Amino acid sequence: MRILKAIGISLAAALVGWSTAIAQTEGDPGRGGELYVENCAVCHGVDGKGRIGARLEAFSGIDPSAVIAATVARGIEGTVMPAWGAANGGPLSDQDIADVVAYVVNAFNGTESIEPLPEYVPPVIARLPDVEGDPSLGAVVYQANCAVCHGEQGRGRIGKPLATSWPGTQPELFIRQVVSDGIDGTKMPTWAQSNGGPLSDEEIANVAAYLLTLTPSGSSAAPTTPAGPIGTSTVLLVVAGLVVLGAVIGYAYYRRA
Repeated sequence: MRILKAIGISLAAALVGWSTAIAQTEGDPGRGGELYVENCAVCHGVDGKGRIGARLEAFSGIDPSAVIAATVARGIEGTVMPAWGAANGGPLSDQDIADVVAYVVNAFNGTESIEPLPEYVPPVIARLPDVEGDPSLGAVVYQANCAVCHGEQGRGRIGKPLATSWPGTQPELFIRQVVSDGIDGTKMPTWAQSNGGPLSDEEIANVAAYLLTLTPSGSSAAPTTPAGPIGTSTVLLVVAGLVVLGAVIGYAYYRRA
């Protein structure tokens, strides 16, 4: 027991020292604001007042930097807060985390201007047959809420890839249910307003439609007519010539008769 206790104390000390080292790394709050908007605002809100994540307005302790750094780097087990540190499989370096911490501490204590959210212009995407949502509007919902975890083109980031061949005869309904209700025991939260999330049913329908338009990873473009010794135009001309020739022969035959 003493050995296990000593190991636990050593590990705890190492974690504290590691998170403190990140916190003591000089952070750039300007760059941290950009990283916050790209990675954190979707859950915590651009103003830190919370969205599907916790509020960031009040911090315990005189200097909360070490606690924030450890939370961002390692995530929080049993919640939807994932690990963002590269050492834990996330996309952010120690310097990235230090910059985010500097921004969060300064911006939400009123000493740094709050970084605005980017604006997304809806792309033109043809609606899918028998699918309720509008994929063009869904692309905007996706970029603002889903891309941070699942990647801009649904290729995956800290969340699973969504550019895939969806199973079932009604994949739209399956996607809408998962987005609305989340997945228990995972980092996937509930997004529907009816479950306390920020998205309306219409927005969820739109994003489901958009996901169905994404090309699965590794898929090639739609097949085209293979090139051969005779091009498509030549084939059409030959066929037309044969039709004309057949008509001429038929006319000559009936005239003789």
